[in-house]
Amino acid sequence: MKQWKKLAGSLLTALVILLAAFLVFRNHAGEIMESLLSVPAGGAAALLALAAVYQLLESGVCASLVRVRLPAFSFQEAMEVTFLGVFGNVATLAVGSIPMQSLRLRESGLTIGHGVGLMTVEYIFHKASILLYATVMLLFQGGWLRHTAPDLRRYLLLGYGICIVITGALVLVCAWERPERLALRLIDLLPRTEKWEARKSAWRVNLESLCTESRNVLKNRACCGRILLLNGGKLLCLYTAAYLAARLMGGPSFWQAQLLAALMLLIASALPNVAGVGPAEFAFLLLFGRYMPAAQASAALILYRAATYFFPFAVSILFVLRAQRRAWEP
Repeated sequence: MKQWKKLAGSLLTALVILLAAFLVFRNHAGEIMESLLSVPAGGAAALLALAAVYQLLESGVCASLVRVRLPAFSFQEAMEVTFLGVFGNVATLAVGSIPMQSLRLRESGLTIGHGVGLMTVEYIFHKASILLYATVMLLFQGGWLRHTAPDLRRYLLLGYGICIVITGALVLVCAWERPERLALRLIDLLPRTEKWEARKSAWRVNLESLCTESRNVLKNRACCGRILLLNGGKLLCLYTAAYLAARLMGGPSFWQAQLLAALMLLIASALPNVAGVGPAEFAFLLLFGRYMPAAQASAALILYRAATYFFPFAVSILFVLRAQRRAWEP
């Protein structure tokens, strides 16, 4: 019965996404299709290459983190963990992403709790890198943005505010014992029923593992520096993919697109989403749509999401099948 409910939920989500796409693109369907058909094969290949390099750098981040605990952890294993996360984010509406990754890490010798902790540390570094990148872009090009789109300030404040609160709270809990003790006390205040006791126990284990792993990583300055550099590189690839998708449709220049893409991810990461869909599309059209005709901006969005969302998901299916085949082997 639970499987049928999950399947029904996934189908309902897919229908909602398709309906939203229809409502967004229906008025410019002919122009969008014409623009997409004009994209040269080389441009499409470059977009896919940027998306592939992004995932390779993400795998490098994963490998760097896990090797703090497991020095023999290979890059190939990190790739599998990364793509299992991609698959879980889409196929399970983000609920199964970290569980799938932590189960794979258990095969490599890491306990479930410590695997969850390391994947959460990776998420914290990712959020912090988004903030840093957007801040640097604003320092160099904030004047251009204020001059051309002064009304975007409220969206930027929302994105900054939520990202800072989330990242700051996680960093405090991970790096300082007092917030950790406070969080544990708050967990203890929850109801004492059998169902809640099981949840509280799991949350305590995950929190303690998160704090243990984060402190181990933070002690290793070389590892922290390497992770920040890899995150900077992967964001550069992601934002360059947005630039290329927009440029193929006559969009803004490279550095202008870098700023817009950085702000796009900042805004999108502050909004609720279903399987990674919704806020990114809204933010892309909100920002790039100011500097491009509506049909061309929509076509650029389709190119960008096809390369950075659907293409990695398609590749992740191969990694899932490989993991399943290994699990079935005697």
